[in-house]
Amino acid sequence: MPARTGAPANGLPYRLFVSKQATPEHPHRLVVWLHPTGTDGLTLVEPLADALAARGYALLTFPREHVQGWSGANANRVMLGTLPEVARVPGVDAERPVLLGFSAGAQMALELWSARPDAFRALVLVAGAPRLSHGDEHAPPRSPAHARVPLLSFIGETDGSAPLWRTALESWRAAGLRLDSREVPGQGHTWLLSQPHEQMALFQFLAELSQTP
Repeated sequence: MPARTGAPANGLPYRLFVSKQATPEHPHRLVVWLHPTGTDGLTLVEPLADALAARGYALLTFPREHVQGWSGANANRVMLGTLPEVARVPGVDAERPVLLGFSAGAQMALELWSARPDAFRALVLVAGAPRLSHGDEHAPPRSPAHARVPLLSFIGETDGSAPLWRTALESWRAAGLRLDSREVPGQGHTWLLSQPHEQMALFQFLAELSQTP
């Protein structure tokens, strides 16, 4: 599936993968990729584009030659510059996108959700940590808006953040949050969605999400 590209003046340059089956009458919901530090991660996530399209989702990625960690300024460029342009593409439903973040990208996804829970449909976190600038695994955000957003975490068994997710699974659920955490045996701090079992868990999560308004 070819990528549609753009470079909005006040946003980040992007690559958008949207199926020809997506139409204004039957748009595909948007998954926004938030890359880790050191790589734009296109070789990791873009191979999922066809499988996402088959399940009614478009994929938005950000090619970046010199990749650092996410900053608030870059996140604002995505939210205020890139997303409004992508929302005008026929067949794309960019309202309340799903955030898919890896490592530092997972941390930025959590920060965006913490600040603006109504803006997102769900979060998928790979090798992140349940840590926020305001809150942590013991003190998550507490509001009806946060509770409406399901979170799916993938964490390696030997990742240093795995014990934090074990705590978060209990404390965040007790706070009313919709968190599911998958601990992947024998894996450390690495990309986990190349594994078939974890891919299927992701696709099942998205399939269930597509049944909700």
